[in-house]
Amino acid sequence: MLALKNMFLFPPIKTGYGDGSGMVTDRHLAFYKARCRYVGAITVKPFYLDKGLREIPTQLGLDSDDKVEGLKKLTASIHASGAKVIAHLNHPGRMANPNIPGNYFISSTDKPCENGGAMPKQMDRNDMENVVRLFTDAALRAKKANFDIIELQFGHGYLLAQFLSPLVNDRTDEYGGDFDNRTRFPLQVLRAVDETADGAARSARAIYLLS
Repeated sequence: MLALKNMFLFPPIKTGYGDGSGMVTDRHLAFYKARCRYVGAITVKPFYLDKGLREIPTQLGLDSDDKVEGLKKLTASIHASGAKVIAHLNHPGRMANPNIPGNYFISSTDKPCENGGAMPKQMDRNDMENVVRLFTDAALRAKKANFDIIELQFGHGYLLAQFLSPLVNDRTDEYGGDFDNRTRFPLQVLRAVDETADGAARSARAIYLLS
C-alpha cells in the first residue's frame, strides 16, 4: 500500500498559470512547492489528453513526450517535501470548451451539451479505441514523469460519466441501456490504464481513483 506522510490530499484545481503550450511553467513550480509541505499528496491540475480536448487555454497537457521533462521537474520538487504526486487524467467528451479553437466533441450521445451547447458526435468503435489509447499513452507519460498515483475522472459530467449516466447515454448497442452496459466502456478504460501502468513499471505503486 502506498504510504503518505499524512492523510491530506490537495485536489486538482485549474490555476491558469500555463502559457498555452501545455508545459510546466515556473509559476506552476512555485505554486505547488508552496503547498506540498502541508499535504500527503498533491493532485496536479487536470491534464488534457489531446490539444483538441482542452477545458481552458492554459491547461497542462500529457498528450506528447515533450511534456515529460517539465513534469519531472515538478514531481521532483514535490517529492523533495516528502509528498506524493497524483496525475489526474480526464477526457471532457462533449464538455470540451467550445470557445477554444480546434476543440472537438465526442460522447455517448449526439445530444448537445447543456454546459456550452456543443453538439457532439456519438462515438463509434474507432472513437472508443482512440480514447483508450489517449488514456494509456498519458498514463505511460505520467509514469515516465515519476507520478506516484494515477487518478481517472469518472464524475462531474465528463466523458466517462457521460457513458455512466442514463440521462446522457442513449445508445442502443452494448454500451447503452442497463447499468452493466453503461459501465462497459468506462471499465475498459480503467482496465487498459491499469494494465499499461503495471506493465510499464511493476516495481512502482499506483492507485486509481474513480472521482
